[in-house]
Amino acid sequence: MAQFLEAIPVAIVVVDTAGRPYYTNQRGIELLGQGMDPSVTPDQIPEAYQLYLAGTDQPYPTEDLPVIRALTGERTTVDDMEICQTNSMVPIEVWGTPVFNEQGHVAYAMVAFQDITERRQAEQLLANYNYTLEQQVAERTAALQESEAVLRDVYDELRLREQQLRLITDALPVCISYIDANRCYQFVNQTYEEWFGCRRDEIVGRYAREIIGEAAYQAVKPYIDRALAGQITIYEAELPYPSGTRYISGSLIPDFDANHQVRGYYGLITDITQQRNAALRELKQAEETTILNERNRMAREIHDTLAQTFTGILVQVGATTQVITDDLEAAQFHLEMIDELARTGLAEARRSVTALRPQLLEEGDLSSALHRLVTQMRASTDTALIYEVQGTAYSLPAEVENNLLRIGQEALTNAIKYAHAREIRVELVYEDTRCILRVKDDGQGFGVGSIPSHGFGLLGMSERAERVGAQLTISSYPGQGTEIFITIQREPAS
Repeated sequence: MAQFLEAIPVAIVVVDTAGRPYYTNQRGIELLGQGMDPSVTPDQIPEAYQLYLAGTDQPYPTEDLPVIRALTGERTTVDDMEICQTNSMVPIEVWGTPVFNEQGHVAYAMVAFQDITERRQAEQLLANYNYTLEQQVAERTAALQESEAVLRDVYDELRLREQQLRLITDALPVCISYIDANRCYQFVNQTYEEWFGCRRDEIVGRYAREIIGEAAYQAVKPYIDRALAGQITIYEAELPYPSGTRYISGSLIPDFDANHQVRGYYGLITDITQQRNAALRELKQAEETTILNERNRMAREIHDTLAQTFTGILVQVGATTQVITDDLEAAQFHLEMIDELARTGLAEARRSVTALRPQLLEEGDLSSALHRLVTQMRASTDTALIYEVQGTAYSLPAEVENNLLRIGQEALTNAIKYAHAREIRVELVYEDTRCILRVKDDGQGFGVGSIPSHGFGLLGMSERAERVGAQLTISSYPGQGTEIFITIQREPAS
């Protein structure tokens, strides 16, 4: 026990019931400046050990000494005591604790005390700081009161600018909003009110999904997640809104605080339904022109090959009729010419029909055609091309397979030419009720809202999908690759 008491950095004194010292550790001797004197009676303790009330020259009252109060069974703590040493007064904090025997009587009193000079200095520094702070606050308050008129003018100026900004944003035909990190609205403009049929005060403070609807929210949630992760996000999608289905272009811009943490994002939404429809109409017109040109070419081809062939056959038939009864050898010659012309005409007819259908599909179904397409393209690129078929392949209508193949071909070509991808994955999934074609690359991607240089191909995909009743989804983000996802419902077996 003595070793423990010597090791702690607190002075310890133990006295018996008569107040005579029983034990003192080395730290106690150092603080008292002397050892414990067994001849000192309890009422002589303040004078013998030079104990004073803090800040005075009066001896500490004997009856208030923690050691005396501990002998009566009381636990006490005081911090208003000082020990007079050679040239200074040392402030101390003292704890008095009674030690009881097995009968519950006081057997000893233990006193622990420590030097609190540093604490007193810190308290004084704090008091000085508080005083200085109070002075500064008073001076600052006076300065603010003197500047109250100026602040009022600044406030009025800010309100005027806010009104001007609101007028400008309300005049724009674009939905403008600010949504915080909790996905609640903090600001919307008038166009936003018109789109969603709610007043501004009915929107602000509410969650985004409550205003735009669950279906639209789930469609744009991946873009919102990216914005709240600190990424500028541009997207294009067809969404159902309370005001009707719109094809929109959206931009989400993160808002960072001083610590570079996202505290919300700005949303800009533009209705591009008319522009998209106009682009589709232009695409359709271009495709119709292409089809017309192709039909004209086929007509010329048929005229130059099949019509001339059948004309030759008719001539040979006429000649055969004239000589068949007189010259069997000549008739045989004309019959052979007829046979040759008929075979040539049949070959030309088959070639013309083949030209209307992709050669890849002539040799098999959609799954094998895609496999041959991927194999062909591997030879012309360093990009890793991966092709996978899931489920049991089944036949789809010829027009469906033709358009799905063309969409897959366009997606693969775009990815190889423009994406700079390391890997392109083509997946064909046969399910009981639907067939899915997916082309995904890990290339540079693009903002779908601003169609890149190969945008005509993307519009062509959309037109082909619409023609066969397929659902087409194009997902792309700068630096995160592109995914083309086509779903076609399978017609039930009759």
